[in-house]
Amino acid sequence: MYDLFKRILGVVLILPPFALAFWLGGIYFKLAIFIAIIILYYEIYRLVVNRFSLLSFFVGLFAIGLAFWEGGFILSFILLFIFGIVNYLLGFSVKEAFILLAVAVYILVPANIIITLREFSFELCLFVLAVNWSFDTGAYLFGKFSGRRKIFTRISSGKTLEGLLGGLLTSAIVGGILGYAFWGFDRLPFYTLSGIYIGVFAQLGDLVESALKREKGVKDSGKIMPGHGGLFDRVDSLIMSLVGFFLLFRFFGYIYS
Repeated sequence: MYDLFKRILGVVLILPPFALAFWLGGIYFKLAIFIAIIILYYEIYRLVVNRFSLLSFFVGLFAIGLAFWEGGFILSFILLFIFGIVNYLLGFSVKEAFILLAVAVYILVPANIIITLREFSFELCLFVLAVNWSFDTGAYLFGKFSGRRKIFTRISSGKTLEGLLGGLLTSAIVGGILGYAFWGFDRLPFYTLSGIYIGVFAQLGDLVESALKREKGVKDSGKIMPGHGGLFDRVDSLIMSLVGFFLLFRFFGYIYS
């Protein structure tokens, strides 16, 4: 219960300013996402390499920031390519330089997706956020209080089948409710299934972070959020959920939004 209390406290401290920025949209939301990018880049950087180079960090931050604010595939590609070369010149191995380059892409892609979704439709972006967090909450509660059968033990010792199924059930219910509330009864089946789909990607995102933490031998990616650890611990599932839903979103040609 104390762990649950800390998790609730962490959400209470972080959620209001993010919710305000999300509601306002525009430059306010984009600035909030950029702040999240900086924190995520720092946390994941520390997870994937064994040494921290301040110069490499700021070069990467500059490349990511310029690509995020200016946009454009060609510019982003050039900046990230230069970032990879700089890391190699600073003494990182080819593998480490490539990993840091992958981290930049891993952060930039979902950041641009969430901005695009928010600009296109407030309801659609809220749908993805709410369904993703409902999966996280459902998986945590079902796993905490009824989890028995361990799964994915090579990656994370805490994952259970009951937690996974509980998370998928919760995300399906929330997806159906929001689909009905925002787009009517005829869209309910599609958005209920979308809730399950988002939950699957959320689980994949959580497993990616668990693998990185296990490789590094740490429990949390940081300490910025009480009860949650780092920001990456909180949005690991959202990163993959955004990518997965955007693929679905584009596949259906926006007709269900």
